[in-house]
Amino acid sequence: MKQNNEQMGPDYFRLYLIGHLRDHWFPQYTDKRFIEERTEAAYDKFTEMRKDGHDVPIAQEMAMRILLEGIYVSRYDIIYNVVEENLWTRLPDYLWHKCTLHFLTLPEIHAVLDRYQVNGDFLSRETHWPMLLELLGLISEILDGYGLQ
Repeated sequence: MKQNNEQMGPDYFRLYLIGHLRDHWFPQYTDKRFIEERTEAAYDKFTEMRKDGHDVPIAQEMAMRILLEGIYVSRYDIIYNVVEENLWTRLPDYLWHKCTLHFLTLPEIHAVLDRYQVNGDFLSRETHWPMLLELLGLISEILDGYGLQ
C-alpha cells in the first residue's frame, strides 16, 4: 500500500510500535514513555528525511530503523522459534504459544538468554546458533521432566 505524508504521522508510528511490542511480547508494551519517545524519534526522522528531499519509502525505512532499534526480535520470538522449528513432533501446534509463555517464566531459560546477551542485534552474531542449540537442549530436558516424550 502506498503511503503519503499525511498517513505517516506520529499515530502511524505509535500504532505500529504498539502492535510490534504486543505481537512479540516485549516488556516495553506497557511503557508509555518508551512508546512516546520512540514514536517522536521515528516521526522526527521521517520528517527530517522528507525535508531533505527523500522519497516517502526511504524516509519511512529510516524512521522504522529508529522505531525498532534493539527490539527486532524478542525473547518470546526466540523461544517460540525453538519450539516451532525443533519440537513440533513433541508438542502440538496449539500448545506452542502457551509453552513459550511458560518457558519464559523459568529462570534457567532467562539465564541462557542473559548469557548470550539477547537483544535486537544478536541474530547477526556468531553466538546465535550455539545459543539456539543450548536452548533446545534445555527445553528438551524440561519437557522430559514433565514426561513429554
